[in-house]
Formats: sequence, C-alpha cells, structure tokens
Amino acid sequence: MEITEKRKKIMTAAAATFAKYGYKKTTIDEIVAVAGISKGLFYHYYENKTQIYLHLYNTYVDIMADTIHQKIDMTETDFIERLKTISHIRIAFINDYPDLWEFLYSAYYEQHPDIAPLIKEKNNLLVKDSFQHSAANIDWSQLRSDITPNQAIMMVTWMAEGFVRRLNFEEITSDKNLYQEFDCYIDFLKNGLYQYI
Repeated sequence: MEITEKRKKIMTAAAATFAKYGYKKTTIDEIVAVAGISKGLFYHYYENKTQIYLHLYNTYVDIMADTIHQKIDMTETDFIERLKTISHIRIAFINDYPDLWEFLYSAYYEQHPDIAPLIKEKNNLLVKDSFQHSAANIDWSQLRSDITPNQAIMMVTWMAEGFVRRLNFEEITSDKNLYQEFDCYIDFLKNGLYQYI
C-alpha cells in the first residue's frame, strides 16, 4: 500500500507523540495538533488511536526487517561481521527516522491491554524471523566452548541496542566515525566470545 504525503504526515506526528507520551496519555487531539491537520482528515485514514498505533508499528517494523533482509550478505559466515551489518542498518534508520525509532523502542515495552497482546504477537514472530535470518549459515565453531550461539546473539544484541539507544537519546548524527566507534565496541565483544581468532 502506497503511503500518501498526508498519511505520512499523520504517521510521523503520531510516532513522535506516542514516543513522547506513551499509548495511554496520547490523544488524537495531540496527534492532529502536531501534524497540523483537522480531525476529519485523521478519521479519513484511521478509526481510532489503537488503529494508528498498530499501523505505525507494523508498517515500520516490516520496513526495517525488509531492509535488513535485503542488505545482509548471507555468504558471510562470521556471526560478528553479520551483526555489524545489521547494526549499521539500524544506526542509519535511527539517523533517518529518530522519532520512529523511539516509537518502536517504546512500543516494544508497551503494557497497555488494548495493544500489548498484539505487539507481543508481532514481536515473537519478528524475533523468530530475525534469529533465523541472522543465524543462517553461520560458522559457530569459532565460539568459545562455554558460550552458546543464543548467548552470543543476546550479548551482541544488547550491546547494539544500548549503542543505538544512546544515539537517539543524545541526538547524535551518524557518520563514518560513528560506525567505526560501534565496530570497535563489537570487536571487544568478539575477542571475548571467540576461542581465538
């Protein structure tokens, strides 16, 4: 489905508002005020707050997942190198869509009963797909014997999430030096995870 400019404007405003106030405290009045549109235009596209929230989440999670799938080199068998690529894509996404990343991050932990079960269902599918895609064709023989592939994935994922969260929080613009900084941190992890290189 093609997203019109008007709809994109509503989505961008909603993402920023949800990210700032959370689902419960965000109102349609606040979304239309940030978007600079009428309530009538909002209701032309969405029935209610829940619908736009779920539309936002599903749309942008799918866009990011598709981008990652398209850009990953599946012939790369080194787990750390593949995770570097995935993280570089996320860093670029944050730089291009800071409000959307903050929204996606907050949505991941959203507990409101109107949407939490639906978000959880989507997250479970996403995590399963992400794990299968990022771990496919990986040579795990380089890992230390006391570390499982799942533990390695979780450690690198937590480090990467912390890094990208800091970028968004401090409103840091990505550039070549930023990718080098990230790669330096991930190489520290590599030294601890691998038997030896």
